[in-house]
Amino acid sequence: MPDTPTSIYADQIDWADPYPAPDGDQQVDIAVVGGGFTGVSTALNLAEKGYSVHLYEAERIGYGASGRNGGQVCQGWTTDFSKIAKRIPPEQRRMAWDVGMLGREIIIDRCRRHGINADLKFGYLHAALHRRQLDELKAMQEEWEAEGGDGLTFLPDKASLAPHIKSDAYIGGLYDATSGHLHPLKYLLGLARAAADAGVRIHEGCRITRIIPAERGDDARLEHAHGVVRARKLVLAGNAYLGKIAPRLMDQRIAPVTSAIIATRPLGSNTALTLLPGQIAVADCNTALNYFRIDAEGRMLFGGRASYLAQESGAIRNDLSRRMASVFPDLAGVDIEHAWSGRIGITVDRIPHFGKIGTNIWFVQGFSGHGVALTGVAGLIIAEAIDGDTERFDTFASIRHLPFPGGIFRTPALALGMSWYKLRDRLRI
Repeated sequence: MPDTPTSIYADQIDWADPYPAPDGDQQVDIAVVGGGFTGVSTALNLAEKGYSVHLYEAERIGYGASGRNGGQVCQGWTTDFSKIAKRIPPEQRRMAWDVGMLGREIIIDRCRRHGINADLKFGYLHAALHRRQLDELKAMQEEWEAEGGDGLTFLPDKASLAPHIKSDAYIGGLYDATSGHLHPLKYLLGLARAAADAGVRIHEGCRITRIIPAERGDDARLEHAHGVVRARKLVLAGNAYLGKIAPRLMDQRIAPVTSAIIATRPLGSNTALTLLPGQIAVADCNTALNYFRIDAEGRMLFGGRASYLAQESGAIRNDLSRRMASVFPDLAGVDIEHAWSGRIGITVDRIPHFGKIGTNIWFVQGFSGHGVALTGVAGLIIAEAIDGDTERFDTFASIRHLPFPGGIFRTPALALGMSWYKLRDRLRI
């Protein structure tokens, strides 16, 4: 029996029987590897275009980051848009901006069309701990408004924060009415049901052990415990969970980072509304940030504790409880019902890495913490490219991604490099 993801979200799901693993060898038109947001979204978009698609997931749908994350729905890109604009042709600037804004609309549309109750709420606060961060948020607002974006309200001091959060930890922030949060596993499982209804053959408990790219126009091949898949076209959507089977082009340009979350007992409506009156999602501006929200059952979900050594630690509960109490002293000692962690993939420049291997393998990876919204757009763009409309895919695939320094030692090197930024945050400089 394949494993379900470890999280409070999984405890709230009435799990159906797994989608069956393949029995023997297969010849398929399109194979998608990875049952997270990217893979399921790509498969659904392709099925809606009339393609025959098989999706392969090593465990249950949502086992990876898509079923474990904080549920933050963030508009825009992970990095400053100006950094992306410099890396693409000037005539594609507006398209790239629109792509960053499209993820929210895709989520709303999918929930409506497929009847997905994902506890979707809007309202998001970027919280500043000191003056440098507050100045950076002001610059972010100005950049967005210069591109035609709206929905952002600058909060210059603690008094302006008060309607959004009860905490003395922050000096100001930026409120985004267009971003928000959802139950990520409910949303993903709803997408998977929609994909299956559209004709996608989903295979759970099917761990791909080897990827063999096509040679001279042949099919790509996937090896697994049940046989071999020969695919005319292949999409690799496993992100940080592809691990050792990832082709070299992908493996060198992504680093896995572990992030962790705790869930308190239900706090009661009075406490929840006092701490976060608008029931919004919040993230601070540190490099190793804290992020949190109140879920539909009144629990505080508090995440952070990024490990750039990609190690999952048993100290999650105590460490995050201390962090939570530093933001909300009233929650010191509150019961913690669940603690879990998972891996996200980051790129050197925090821009998602789109690419193609040979003539029939497409991939995208490295959403760097913004995957809930951007993966939906990525799935649409890859499906477009396979269907022959390559403009958006080619634009993002043209961005050159540097490999992480250090080769096989890239995660320790990354941890060392990030230590400066963490120190800078602690010193508030």
